[in-house]
Amino acid sequence: ARPRQGSAGARSSAAGTRGLTADQPWSNMMVSCDQAQLMANLVKLIKAKKVIEIGVFTGYNTLNMALVLPDNGRVIACDINEDYAKIGKPLWQEVNHKIDLRIKPAVQTLDELLAAGEGETFDFAFIDADKESYNEYYEKCLRLIKKGGIIAIDNVSTAHLHYLKH
Repeated sequence: ARPRQGSAGARSSAAGTRGLTADQPWSNMMVSCDQAQLMANLVKLIKAKKVIEIGVFTGYNTLNMALVLPDNGRVIACDINEDYAKIGKPLWQEVNHKIDLRIKPAVQTLDELLAAGEGETFDFAFIDADKESYNEYYEKCLRLIKKGGIIAIDNVSTAHLHYLKH
């Protein structure tokens, strides 16, 4: 049986992923505990069932969002580096059925989702990948997110807003 959302087993998996990530040379790429909790709270608050995450790294945030999704929910997790994703993936066991990890350029995955008719079917998107592609990710997520959904974007300040011009 899978641990319940918020159970000790689920929390220890998230903590374990965070610990494994902290040992990596690029650990500063991981979202903070506060950010991961905020993403999970937003996903839970809007009763999301379908989530897109662009930029997985070791999957700490992926796991946190999957833990609060209903049993039939899913996270489309996009990254180009399977080596880092493999670090946290063993700890996804209780929610592995909710995570669809796609190792390829995120733009390709987003285009595939749109071509498959999944426009306006996602509840939440989190963009945290290569900053040069933020505008393209944002534009495609606008087409994938349903009305009332949320697009969260990491590392955006007024200095970075040129990436999000219409």
